Amino acid sequence: MEDTPSHLEGLTEEPPHEFEDLSDSHITEEILKKCCGYGPFQKKLTIFVLIYAIFDGLSVLTLVFIREPIPFGCYPTNFNKSLIPPNIALEKFLDNITVEEDKCSVYNLDIEGGFYALPTSNMTKGPCNNGRKFYTKFGLSSIMSEFDLACEREWMNNFAISVMFGGVLVGGFVFGLISDKFGRFKTFLIGEMVFMVALLIRIHSPNYAVFAIMYFMEGFGEAGTYPVIYTLLLECVTKNHRMPLNFLIHGCFALGEMLVSGMAYVFHEWKDLLFVTGFPHLLLFIIALIYLPESPRWQLYKGRFEEAEKTFNKIARTNKRGTVNTGHILHEFRREAESKIKFNVDVMENINVGKKAKHRLKKKSRTAIDLLKKPRRAILSVIIWFNWFVNSLIYYGVTLNSVDMSGNQYINYLMMVAIEIPANIIGFLTFRWFGHRTPIIFFMVFGGINCIVSNFVPKANSWFPLILAVLGKLGATASFDGIYLASTEVFPTVVRNSGVGTSTSFARLGSLIAPLVLELTIYSSWLPLTVYGVLGILGGLLILSLPDMKDICLPQTFEDMDYL
Repeated sequence: MEDTPSHLEGLTEEPPHEFEDLSDSHITEEILKKCCGYGPFQKKLTIFVLIYAIFDGLSVLTLVFIREPIPFGCYPTNFNKSLIPPNIALEKFLDNITVEEDKCSVYNLDIEGGFYALPTSNMTKGPCNNGRKFYTKFGLSSIMSEFDLACEREWMNNFAISVMFGGVLVGGFVFGLISDKFGRFKTFLIGEMVFMVALLIRIHSPNYAVFAIMYFMEGFGEAGTYPVIYTLLLECVTKNHRMPLNFLIHGCFALGEMLVSGMAYVFHEWKDLLFVTGFPHLLLFIIALIYLPESPRWQLYKGRFEEAEKTFNKIARTNKRGTVNTGHILHEFRREAESKIKFNVDVMENINVGKKAKHRLKKKSRTAIDLLKKPRRAILSVIIWFNWFVNSLIYYGVTLNSVDMSGNQYINYLMMVAIEIPANIIGFLTFRWFGHRTPIIFFMVFGGINCIVSNFVPKANSWFPLILAVLGKLGATASFDGIYLASTEVFPTVVRNSGVGTSTSFARLGSLIAPLVLELTIYSSWLPLTVYGVLGILGGLLILSLPDMKDICLPQTFEDMDYL
C-alpha cells in the first residue's frame, strides 16, 4: 500500500472531538484561535489598516476646504482696463465698483475726463455677469476661483460634494457585490486604482464638467477601499478583538480628518492640497499589492479550501505557531459543501431540470437582495440600513456646516473633528462595559434629544449652540462607529461586504438629504433639528431588535444569521 502524500495527510484524519457539533462560524473562530487570535500577523495588518485610515480621512475630508469661498470683484459692462484712474490699482477699483451689500452686483459706471468715474450711491446697478476677478493672493485658491463658481454659479460649489457622495452611493452597491464574489484583496486594489486615477484627473481637470465626473468616480472608488479593508481586518481576528479594532480604526480616520485642517492651512492652493493628501495612496497601494492577504473566512465560504489552508498556515507561522494542522477541518468543510451541491443537483434531476440550470445552481452568487428574502434577515438588515441613513444625516449635517459657522474656519473644523477622538474612546469603554447594542441605543437617543433641545437654546448666547453642536457630533460619531461594527457582525461572510456596501450607500443617501432638511427652515426655524432629532430617537429604539454580538462569532452563512 502506498504512503499517503504528506500534504494530504491532514485531509484523511478524523475531525477532533473539540470541533464536533460546531457551526462553520465557530469552527473558523477556533482555527483562528489555534493560529493565535491576535498575533504578529494581525498586528502588522492592523498597522497597515490604521495608516490607511489616517490617509483616507486626510484625503476624503479635503472636500471641506477645496470649496472655501475666495474674495472676488465684478467687472463692469464693456470693461476697459485703460480707463481705470491712474492712481487706483485694479483690485482696489473692482472693490469700489462692486456693491458692498451685494457682492453679485456691480455699479454701471460713467466716463469722466477719459476715465471711469468712481461710483456714487445714486448710480444704477447691474448683475455681476460680465466676468469676475478672484483675489488669489499668496496662493489661496479653491474650486470656486478655478471654475468661477460664484453668484449664479455658486450652487455648483456644493453640487460637486453631492456628486462625490453619489459616487460612494453607487460604489457601495457595486463594490459590495465584487468583494463578496471575487474577494476582499482584489476589490481593495481595484477601488484604490479607481480612486487614484480619478484623483489625478480631477487635479488637472480642464473644466468643471470633468471635475464633477472625476469626483463621482473618486467617490465610487472610495466605496471599494475603506469598507473593504475594514471588513478584511475584522475577518482575520477572533471575536474579542473586533470591538477594540473597530474604534481604533475609526479613531485613526478621525486623526486624518484633524490633519486636514493643518494641511489646508499650509497648502492654500487646492490642487496642491489634493496632491499631497492623495500621494500616500500610491505607496499604500504598492504595499497592499505585495503584502495584503485575502480573508480566510471568505476563502472558506467560497470553497477555496487549499487557499484557506495556506492563509491559515501563513498566519500561524507569522504568529510563531508553526504549521497548524487544519486539513481535517477543511476536509469537513469540503465534504459538507459537496454534499449540499450533490443534494441540490439530485433534487433538480428529479424534477427534470437541464444541465445549464444545475450549473447555475452550483455557481449561484449571493447578494444583498438575499438579505430581504426571510423575515428575520429582512428586519435586521432594514434596521441596520436605516440607522446608517440616520447617522449620516446627523453626522454630515453638523460636519459640513462647521466651516460656515462664525469664527475661524480652521478652528471650527478642528473642533468638530477633534471631538471624534474622545467619542471613539467613550464608545470603546461603553461597548466594553455594556455590550454592543445598548451603547448604540444610548448615543442615538442622546443625539436625537440634543437636536431637539437645540431649538430652545437662546440665540443670543453663542456658546450654547457651539456646545450642543460638539455634543451632537460626539453622539453621532459614537453611534455611527457602533452601527458600523454592528453591520459587520450581523451580516454573514457570504454577503458581508454586500451588506456593508449597501449600508454605506444608505449613509450617502443620508448625507445627500441632510442639506435639503436644513432648507425646511423656510417653513419653521425649529423644523430641521426636530426632524433630525425624531429620526435619531426612532433609529435608537429600533436597535432594540438587533442581537447583542459582543461574545458571538461572526456568522458565515445565512443560516447563522437567521439564528442570531
